[in-house]
Amino acid sequence: MSEDRPSTSKWSLQFATELPSSQTTTSENIGPIKTLNPYQNKWTIKGKVTHKWPIKAYSTTTKNGHVFSFDIVDCDGSEIRTTCFDEIAKLHYNRVDIGSHYIISKGSVKEANARYNKLNSQLEITLSDTSIVKHCTNEEQVDQQTAPFTPIGELFQLTNNTLVDIIGLVLYVGDIIPIHRKDGSETQKCVVQINDLSGSTIDINLWGPIAEQNGLELKNMLTNDSVVILALRNAHVGYFNGKLVNITATTTLHINPSFPEAKLLTSRGRDPLLALPFVAETIHIDDKYTRMTISSIRERMSIKPETI
Repeated sequence: MSEDRPSTSKWSLQFATELPSSQTTTSENIGPIKTLNPYQNKWTIKGKVTHKWPIKAYSTTTKNGHVFSFDIVDCDGSEIRTTCFDEIAKLHYNRVDIGSHYIISKGSVKEANARYNKLNSQLEITLSDTSIVKHCTNEEQVDQQTAPFTPIGELFQLTNNTLVDIIGLVLYVGDIIPIHRKDGSETQKCVVQINDLSGSTIDINLWGPIAEQNGLELKNMLTNDSVVILALRNAHVGYFNGKLVNITATTTLHINPSFPEAKLLTSRGRDPLLALPFVAETIHIDDKYTRMTISSIRERMSIKPETI
């Protein structure tokens, strides 16, 4: 036993995660995430894992350890981050999967650190060796998951490196091209263009292995005349000759997800008239670039071709 925290036996960890549901929690006492508060000792929530952060090592003046976090959303659309440390982090890292549903209880609730936690939640959960994380069966899963997505039209007013969740209809997938970094290393890049229900369009930069794997997958799907919906969680707003979105190691991609917004976009994508990515004759991106309909371009070319 260390001086600053009690030891955690393998038996207690196994008991906390594998105790039969009849002895741990029932559906009657499951509450929405939005009702949690730091002064509440007994609570149980159920939700879907939307993002799983890599397990990382940390070091302080008193100890070394590991930390792991995952985000969940419930049927009300409320979301919260759950974090665990050391042996508990190692235990849950291989048991928690993106897209799966879990019942969670007996953790401590505290105020979220806004510096590191960008979720739309003022609280976060820390798991202990007595916490329960139970995988839901198909019958127990949340029927409808809703997550807040930022309309693409609002991205142009956000500052760089703002974290956003977006969803849209894939209009274009570029080739996978090599990019040379300033340090001499090389990575891969693939540009994907999406359009959402607001009628706005934006480019997404896929990098590294995601560009090679997901970029190729999206390109093949689009080539086969499929309606492709792409959702991004924890993407970064950027700028290079106009606003764009960058994916990073912490960004989660969902291709053709089951979100309600995806169903609307799928229906819209199957109708070529509704799939037009313009809600006005011109959309001003910034002072340098303006996106226009083809008819507007033809009219302007006949008057001042040098301006096109």
